[in-house]
Amino acid sequence: MRKAFSLIELLVSIFLLGLIVNFLYSAIGNLQKTNILFNQKSQEMQNEQKLIDLLYDDIFLANKLEITGSKNSTINLVTSNSIYDIEQPYVSWLLSREKNTLLRVESTKPFTKMTTDNINFYHITQVKEDCERFKIYQSKDKTNILIHITFKDKKPLVYEFFKPMKIKISKDANETNRTTPAPANQ
Repeated sequence: MRKAFSLIELLVSIFLLGLIVNFLYSAIGNLQKTNILFNQKSQEMQNEQKLIDLLYDDIFLANKLEITGSKNSTINLVTSNSIYDIEQPYVSWLLSREKNTLLRVESTKPFTKMTTDNINFYHITQVKEDCERFKIYQSKDKTNILIHITFKDKKPLVYEFFKPMKIKISKDANETNRTTPAPANQ
């Protein structure tokens, strides 16, 4: 009767265990790489959504809106949306030539040429670098706004915003028409 493993059986089992460990080690390594890529992509998407949400809030809550520029847009508005706790701030979105940075400028006073005397009235936020295109289109009836933003080596962001119409109330109480704001669409 045999009571022990032979040397060949032991070597074969060690070899098979080594193959299994090697496979598991490479699978865990690939899983870690995939997890890192997923987290980076998720973070990029969150940052893009924050950018779009901020721009949407600025436009949606704007009392006055002016879009200028041919190749890239500059949008100037007076809004009730403020990230610096300013009541009815003057906000401007523009593309800076330096590092192609998308900027959001918020001010307590209307925009003029920035000098050392009035620099304290401006709050400049660098929204995102490597922006190749920032273009905003507005429909003729000024209710629809299309935003096209392209960052270097990324797919362009294209969103259409719908500004809600004001509440119309007729003399007959049953004929009240209300329009609610539409969410941002991609």
